[in-house]
Amino acid sequence: MQFFRKVALGSILAPIVLSLACIATPAEAAATTGAKKDEKSSVQEKGKNAAKKKPAKKSSPAKSKGKKSSKGSDKVLIDANDPKAFTKAILMEKKGVKYEVVGEKRPAAPKVEQKKKPIDIYLDLSKMLVPITHEALVGSPYGIRDHRLHRGVDVNVIKNEPVVAALPGRVIMSRYNAGGYGHYIIVEHENGLQTVYGHLSERLQKVDDYVYPGDIVGLAGSTGKSSSAHLHFEIRYGEVNIDPATVIDFPHWSLKKGVEKFSIKKATIAHRNIQNKLKKYNYYVVKKGDTLGDIANWFNISVESLCRINNLNKDAPLRIGLKLHGSKN
Repeated sequence: MQFFRKVALGSILAPIVLSLACIATPAEAAATTGAKKDEKSSVQEKGKNAAKKKPAKKSSPAKSKGKKSSKGSDKVLIDANDPKAFTKAILMEKKGVKYEVVGEKRPAAPKVEQKKKPIDIYLDLSKMLVPITHEALVGSPYGIRDHRLHRGVDVNVIKNEPVVAALPGRVIMSRYNAGGYGHYIIVEHENGLQTVYGHLSERLQKVDDYVYPGDIVGLAGSTGKSSSAHLHFEIRYGEVNIDPATVIDFPHWSLKKGVEKFSIKKATIAHRNIQNKLKKYNYYVVKKGDTLGDIANWFNISVESLCRINNLNKDAPLRIGLKLHGSKN
């Protein structure tokens, strides 16, 4: 009987205990729910942080100022027009970095040439000799005379006295000119100068003869366009006429100071100045009744020289109003 009572009581209490076990307290339920939420939010937070993180950059093998290729390659681009492109390419090559030269090389802008100042030429004339071996007066200096340029100096001499070479050089002219220099010799020197010896009574050197300072080139006289014995002496440098008085101190029969460094530039400037001045004097306008002889006398030159300078025919009539010159320069 008691057995059956125990069984009946167990059958009654078992459902009650089971239901009580399944029912949780509010605090426990809240704790359980919070734990689940915390676990879920923790997982979500980790996912967000993982999404925010950026992938780490790959370290380049070498630093470079060039640009990276836009096509996704690792080549460094170097502009072909960069003045330092060649140097950058060498550096990339040494460091083992791949590079590519891009862009067409533009041609360099043409250089504007600056006008160079003319270089002065200096001649050493310290060993030059005066062509007359003794002191003598200058009868007519270098400059404008009788409406034309007197391109040398006239030195008063004794007829048939020796005339010597002023510098070493080769004879390039030895001839007679009736209306001008008479018997004259031109010597071309190694430094570029030429010296002229005119109105000689006799020429003692011929073309291609080589003379040294002091060698006699001829004897002084009064040949050609001359009224008395004198030596006409000229110094030239190309087309430039040089005043002999800038080299020789004729009153004292010695060389001027500074001739060991004689400036051709200064001589050229002086030549141009006298040429500009000569334009006001070196012409004659033919008037009615004029003859070639009259005009030649006005210029103090021969008729032959007048015709040669102005390309005239000696037998052709003169045209009134024609402008004639007494010298070419």
